[in-house]
Amino acid sequence: MDQGRELIMAAPIDKIDAHRLAAIETFGRAFDLIQEGFSHLHETGPTDPTTGYIDKSIMEMLGGRRGDRQAFVAGVEKHANRVAWRHLLNISGLERLMDRTAKEQFARQLTDDPPPATPENCRATMQALFEDADTIFRRGIATAFAKLDRRFRSHDGFKIGSRIVLSNAFGIYGTWNHYARQQDVLRDVERTFHVLDGRQQPDQVDGIVGVIDRDKRNRGERPAFTVEDAYFRVRIFKNGNAHVWFLRDDLVERVNLLLAQHYGAALGDASGSTPGAPVPREAAAGFSFFPTPDDLADRVVDDTNIRAGMTVLEPSAGTGALAFRAASRGGHVTAVEIQRQFAEQLASSGTLGRVIHDDFMQLSPEVVGRFDRVVMNPPFCRGRDLDHVRHALRFVAPGGRLVAIMSAGVAFREDAATVAFRAMVEAARGRIMDLPEGSFASVGTNVNTCLVTIPVSLLE
Repeated sequence: MDQGRELIMAAPIDKIDAHRLAAIETFGRAFDLIQEGFSHLHETGPTDPTTGYIDKSIMEMLGGRRGDRQAFVAGVEKHANRVAWRHLLNISGLERLMDRTAKEQFARQLTDDPPPATPENCRATMQALFEDADTIFRRGIATAFAKLDRRFRSHDGFKIGSRIVLSNAFGIYGTWNHYARQQDVLRDVERTFHVLDGRQQPDQVDGIVGVIDRDKRNRGERPAFTVEDAYFRVRIFKNGNAHVWFLRDDLVERVNLLLAQHYGAALGDASGSTPGAPVPREAAAGFSFFPTPDDLADRVVDDTNIRAGMTVLEPSAGTGALAFRAASRGGHVTAVEIQRQFAEQLASSGTLGRVIHDDFMQLSPEVVGRFDRVVMNPPFCRGRDLDHVRHALRFVAPGGRLVAIMSAGVAFREDAATVAFRAMVEAARGRIMDLPEGSFASVGTNVNTCLVTIPVSLLE
């Protein structure tokens, strides 16, 4: 006890007190500076509600064992950049043109690595976004409506007046199924209609989702009912599905026009067949050529399952993306190409077994032969892919297979030619698979596509 008393009496009490007072005074000044910093953050993004919420892991770097000034400043800089970009997007009005997917991508970019919000970056980026506003809006429409119904993967797949089915929109207790997120899809479509109608989209509680929520209140689990607002009629079923009808045909027509612009399709590109037997078309005058991107070509040829020694036909060879890959897998490839310069390039490569400079639609299997595999990326416009694939089936040997990239519309269009084509694929026990959106974006088109596989040995 005496030893403890001696240690206390010998301790530099005055020095300890001086450090104590200095710490209090310094932290007081630090508090004022931090408050000043938050004030500047608020001015950086006055419309962003997250300005005052710096991540806890960053604030913990202020002192203690984790004290790291460099990491702390870097973390604050990232936060300030996020705040600035969110504010600029908020006041620009561009956010109302963006679909949920685009907004989530923007948010992820800001979370992972926000670009420095320098004056040069901000002006250049916002100017580019304003110039690209129409594209942003069209891309948002394509994304939102394709999620609502796959018929919108083509500009002419959805017919006015058609019903849309939202599967599993509601869970077992009658609440929205937050895995399916169909309420978000409805909000995106509602946003589009409001923009096209020159109106401001209401908050969720005042939009179609709010109308549904209010009507199903106090109805018990899995209620069945129908609601309607200015744009939608929605019927909810006890199984959790929802059927949706659009009430503004004029807005649906405008959506289809914008989709045509986005997908790069001329309005006359759709097959114009009327009920009845499909009518063969004459050989095309235009080429409608888009080369097959490398990653897609790899997938298509992989699905074709070419083995060494097989005979392979590429009826619209173009620059050879499919033909050369087929040859690299040991196939004996015959390539048909209508454009002279491409045909000459294919022939000069020395890689392919045979190159025919001609219009494939004018050739016959009696002259060219039949093949173990046919792999193709035909022209799409005006339903020409249907004609090319039907014609190409004549060139497949018994037991062979055809694999074709086709317009997404073959999976859902209701004209006679397309319906007959789907029936033929089903009878052959073939398959139609959607390819990812943007599969052809790298070669200049947003057109959606699918991969069609037809085993010829099972055709009737």
